[in-house]
Amino acid sequence: MNNPQFKIYGIERRKVKKELSELNSYVKNFWYFHQLDKDMASFYGGEERLMNDVDAQQKIDQAKNKIKELQIKLSIVYIK
Repeated sequence: MNNPQFKIYGIERRKVKKELSELNSYVKNFWYFHQLDKDMASFYGGEERLMNDVDAQQKIDQAKNKIKELQIKLSIVYIK
């Protein structure tokens, strides 16, 4: 059996990398869809149900912190 390079390996590593990828996509596309929601609400109505920009920024900050945690978790080297 080959020695693993990182502490997290195999199926568990794939799950963590998938979560990291999903979070990166979420952060990348968040402001586009947030602005789209605001535009559609102004056109069709329903602005009272929208998330304000302060809450939106807090959600993005939380996602970025989670990304940093996962990157650190994935970079831990396996030591015998």
